[in-house]
Amino acid sequence: MSVISKAIHILDYLVPQGSEREVSVTAISRELDMPVQSVHRILGSLAEHGFVTQNQKTKKYKLGLSIMKYGFLMWDSLMLRSTARPYMEQLSRQTKETVYLAARENTEGVYIDSIDSPQVLKISEPIGLRLPLFIGASNRVILAFMPQNARDRLLQDVDWSSIPSLKPLTREGIEQELEIIRNRGYAVTSGEATEGTTGIAAPIFSYENTVIGSLNCAGPSIRFTPEKIEQYSCLVKKNAELVSKELGYRNLYRMRG
Repeated sequence: MSVISKAIHILDYLVPQGSEREVSVTAISRELDMPVQSVHRILGSLAEHGFVTQNQKTKKYKLGLSIMKYGFLMWDSLMLRSTARPYMEQLSRQTKETVYLAARENTEGVYIDSIDSPQVLKISEPIGLRLPLFIGASNRVILAFMPQNARDRLLQDVDWSSIPSLKPLTREGIEQELEIIRNRGYAVTSGEATEGTTGIAAPIFSYENTVIGSLNCAGPSIRFTPEKIEQYSCLVKKNAELVSKELGYRNLYRMRG
């Protein structure tokens, strides 16, 4: 059995059964038929990263806060997808364009759900597509509403000469656009991730008042006239705000249009 498998077995064994569970090294060793030294070494590594914690009085172990953190992240992702789906369907009916749901994962935005346009000429990107947060409307709108220190850290590490964008981008240009996005509450980009396409995106916030994703309407640029962009941006914003509200966000940044 690999070390990773052993660690997973230990974590499974520590899952509370109705009440919080603290277990000694010897008990884990006995129940899982593992050498005491192995259990001790694995628990030490898990404790170092916060996955387990040791009671200094009893010397017994229980699950740590890192497990809760990853659990909440998974829960947020599942909640985001299930909550957003009806509003994605509504936006799809309203615009007849492709609708995407994106979530933030570290320094990237990832498509986690989509509804294809019913039109013959349409945009269709795969679920799981990930790009840096400064490329494309669905990602840039997330970046715009992140805390400033997090934005600064992300942008200062970018090698602008080798980014996967179809258009040349600079930090100065991105920062100017982020300010515009924050003021109007949505992002519009054309031909950055896919040639000949335009996307309009608005942010989605969690109950913790944190931006966790975005709702995006995208299609061929030829159909996205200034009038359509104005119309669709209002629809995207409104639906994104409704998703945020249902997720428990109460401090809506804008309620215009």
